[in-house]
Amino acid sequence: MCMKLVSVIVPTYNRAEILCDCIDSIICSTYTNLEIIIVDNKSTDQTVDIVKHRYSNDKRIKILKLKKNRMAAGGRNAGIKVAKGEYMLFVDNDNIVYPDMIELLIREMEKDENIGLTGPISINKFNNDRIWLASGDYHFFSSRPKTLYANKKIEEITLAKRYETCYSPNVMMASRKAVQAVGGFDRVYYAMYEEADFGYRILQAGFKAYIVTDARTCHLGTVGAGEQERLRHLGIGFPERAYHFAKNRTIFMKKYANWYHMITYYLIFIHVFTFYYSFMALKYGRKDIAAAWLKGTVAGMIASVPKQIKVKI
Repeated sequence: MCMKLVSVIVPTYNRAEILCDCIDSIICSTYTNLEIIIVDNKSTDQTVDIVKHRYSNDKRIKILKLKKNRMAAGGRNAGIKVAKGEYMLFVDNDNIVYPDMIELLIREMEKDENIGLTGPISINKFNNDRIWLASGDYHFFSSRPKTLYANKKIEEITLAKRYETCYSPNVMMASRKAVQAVGGFDRVYYAMYEEADFGYRILQAGFKAYIVTDARTCHLGTVGAGEQERLRHLGIGFPERAYHFAKNRTIFMKKYANWYHMITYYLIFIHVFTFYYSFMALKYGRKDIAAAWLKGTVAGMIASVPKQIKVKI
């Protein structure tokens, strides 16, 4: 197999230690023709200096320092702009990728030029190595993600070598052709749902997407400073995240759900989620998070949502 260049794009913010663990796993990959683009979203700690010092002798590692925090969507887009690879691998910085993950994803991509996206199975290190994510899709009546094989042990299930998906949360590889067809990650999402939107647009552009089940990554799911663990695992660890979670859920539904899904969503589920997440935030004494969720819900409901496939980076 010809080793085509893979651009590994890792956005980060104030996570020097965990980022280095992620980089260490990437550079130990069996697939070696890599450029590793670290996109720093204006960290306020020593992330950039630490990475520069630790990997000064590895010419594959490039650091892109942004002047403001563009979060996940904008950080990945900045990486896309400078990426030279035939394939682009987007990795959240709280991952330890398995040594053969990149090689297995590439091998699948090379089978068919119409494959635009592949992803691995994500293993949860802090849940006895059970599956965290093994697919990317949604139940559109409720807007809830489909949790295929969640919390199962690999040995408990029978897996095909690959199966179709709509996107791959946490870690995903896209071909340059697919990226050129859809542009970058839609910055309207800022963070949360931007990966799903990216994958759905790749499918709309006529490409195929698969989970490659032999490919694995270990997702750490780190709880940040000032976050309550339960709220973090619900996706609302701090107000800004809660706001975008609530807003983006409705924006994503407007863009991809059918009209009959939206009736159920507006009549039932948007109210259920507003009550549940607000209640959980208040339960842990976070009025600011509850308020942010309510504000985000309203913002999503009034947002105008264009449905184009290609977005500007």
